[in-house]
Amino acid sequence: MSTQIDWYEKTKHAIRYWLLRRLPTCKQTVEVISQSMERRLTLREQVLLKLHLWVCLWCLWYLEHLQVMRNTMRAHADDPPEMSLPNLEGLSTAARERIKRNITNTK
Repeated sequence: MSTQIDWYEKTKHAIRYWLLRRLPTCKQTVEVISQSMERRLTLREQVLLKLHLWVCLWCLWYLEHLQVMRNTMRAHADDPPEMSLPNLEGLSTAARERIKRNITNTK
């Protein structure tokens, strides 16, 4: 049984190593990951991305972190900005109101 597990692990490692040498680099893959957030990828890009993510944990973690940040920003997109900033306490009331108006107008 252990020889079958050893054979399986060695074969899996060999396939991953072979793929790693033929797939786009991590730098190229990061570009595709970023583009996937803005547009639909072609079938070729999707396949290459999935294969690269199967081989490279770093790029997989990068994608997961981007998804968490994107979901968090979307969840809080409608929340009003926090107006009780501690560094505004030394400002006059008029200055605070101008800052709040400018923050609200930029949205």
